[in-house]
Amino acid sequence: MKFDEIGDQIIDSDLTEALHAFTFQVIRRWQILDRQKNLNIQELSLVGTKNEYVTVQETALTLKTKANLSLDGVLTDMELQNQALRKRLGSQVVLWPFSEKLHVSLAKGVGSKIRLALPEQLFTELYAAKFSKSKISYVTFRNQVYHKLLEEFNQKKAFLIYLFGATPYAWETKVSEDQVSPKRSVAAQAKLATDKNPGIKLSGTYQEPSEMQTKGVHYLEFDLLDFDPFHENGVTAHQLRLLEVMAGYFLLNESTTTPSDLQAAEALAKEVAQENPFAKSQIFVQAHTFLKQLDRFAKKFGYAKWQGTFDVLKKRLETPAETPSTRLLRTQGKHETLADYGAFLAQNYQEAALLKVPSRDKNTQTILDEAIISGLSYQEVMPSQGIVELNGKLLKRGIQTTKESAIMTELWQQKQLAKQYLSGQAVNTSQAWIVNNRQELKQLYPTLKGKAVIVKNALGDSKAQTQLFRLPPTQAELTHAFEKQAKETDQVMIEQVVQGSVYRALVVNDEIISLVERIPANVVGDGHSTLKELINRKNTRARAEFETITLGEVERETLKAQSLKLESVIPRGIQVLLRYDATFNTGSQAYEVLDEIDSSYLTELKRLAQALQLHDGALDVIIPNIYQPYAEQAQLTFLNAHAYPALALHEYVLLQPKRRPIAQKVIERFN
Repeated sequence: MKFDEIGDQIIDSDLTEALHAFTFQVIRRWQILDRQKNLNIQELSLVGTKNEYVTVQETALTLKTKANLSLDGVLTDMELQNQALRKRLGSQVVLWPFSEKLHVSLAKGVGSKIRLALPEQLFTELYAAKFSKSKISYVTFRNQVYHKLLEEFNQKKAFLIYLFGATPYAWETKVSEDQVSPKRSVAAQAKLATDKNPGIKLSGTYQEPSEMQTKGVHYLEFDLLDFDPFHENGVTAHQLRLLEVMAGYFLLNESTTTPSDLQAAEALAKEVAQENPFAKSQIFVQAHTFLKQLDRFAKKFGYAKWQGTFDVLKKRLETPAETPSTRLLRTQGKHETLADYGAFLAQNYQEAALLKVPSRDKNTQTILDEAIISGLSYQEVMPSQGIVELNGKLLKRGIQTTKESAIMTELWQQKQLAKQYLSGQAVNTSQAWIVNNRQELKQLYPTLKGKAVIVKNALGDSKAQTQLFRLPPTQAELTHAFEKQAKETDQVMIEQVVQGSVYRALVVNDEIISLVERIPANVVGDGHSTLKELINRKNTRARAEFETITLGEVERETLKAQSLKLESVIPRGIQVLLRYDATFNTGSQAYEVLDEIDSSYLTELKRLAQALQLHDGALDVIIPNIYQPYAEQAQLTFLNAHAYPALALHEYVLLQPKRRPIAQKVIERFN
């Protein structure tokens, strides 16, 4: 390695940390197909009309990440966008996984564009330290640095095509695959033959390209790397990490490129793009030497996770069968054509996305998905806490904003304290007792004897161990329920059952946007199916996790109390309850009643929310009859308040087969 003036100054000024501050933006454009590989021309239900992240036109879908993200940040953003869009597309639509079109009718191309930018602080410090003395303007200096990188990358086009070429055929020509020989990258070959600035160029966010000369280059743009068809995102960490290390290497090292070198490099790139992917490449020796130089550079300057990328790329260089194009042809397997294999991969990625369990809490994931689809500005501020920023406003776990008092939010979690607080606000509450140990329960039992009660968590959300007794439990039954609950929580609440149905009101920005009746897990007999068959059948139709029935201890005890076994055949029209409570994630269901309930209850619910200073969250209440006007004589009983209610409970409701746009309603106030 021999550094030039820029490289030496970076070392002298101790600016090497800037090598790890390069930023990225990735644009991916897929052809939209149905499962039979036909163009999908149905109108996609994408919300935002002015969406900078998502566009759909000409039966193609484009995803653009946010600009100026770190390498890890752009990988996360690609994954977020990919998941959001694939969920919205559903199961009947797939995204063609190659950078070469399947159908010629699509006017524009498909594939990826990767933008790489150097940190502005690096330019300012270099210019101030040395290059301002050269009497050139700051913008000219920046442009010269970017131009140096452009020339060096142009020298290595063949290297990039060899490592990432993944389009053996030109499907849009409709020539049968068995009539032509496969190439390393038909997509790269086409770009090198037709583009004015083939594959790599300097660019910026300007209306007119001429502005870049006077206002400065914003980034390098790579349109040369094929989609990685073995990854659902199309663009991988290995591609980005290699570009990052190459850019650092070119920035510091002395350039020896001449115009004739660039012409030769362009010709070589075209030749490599047309190579038989099974043959050893003509650039093997020089590519191997260059990769070793990059390895020494990356290790010298401490590039994170480089070793994994180096191992993958080294294997591709030394074993032609491991290059993407060759792997595709090798793994085509039973599929008659590579186009068939591409459709198979596309379908697998779509199905996997629909089944994927999010790493974020479900509310946060739902809100982020909707923000991306709607085109809102979004940012994960504290992912582990579920805190995101939407259009400059903070949101926690999908609903809580900074309007909420931390003190009041803490109060809501303490169910008994919340009841006591509201009792002084003329709000009817159910009678409840906190029990810390078995001795306290024994002393309390004479008071509880003869009462129908529910045993649940006293802090936060109730869990599957919650047990409701419709008939007064014996002391042994109550003790057993208490001990199960005590294993899962620090405090156990025993609450007297109040007559009526349980409802949850979802409050957003002081307005009730949904009110659902919570219905316990149940099945309805058909006269010939066993209880077990009815449960399995209902679970296959479940649209959300909370609707899935699990046969735990509480469910089995509930069935036993009804003298039922799993082998019992349930008469037609008879409803069997598997639980008496409607605790979340135990097979409960929800029925939307906001348009049915007497408006007097909404007034009282808003008063209750105001008393708790709950601007965003949920209220659980019991109402005997929602159709009769509210009266103060115990017509509404407060149960719980929730800072982070599950939005899914309001998205999937009975008698409405489609998922309701609750997340859209939540984020409307962020527009």
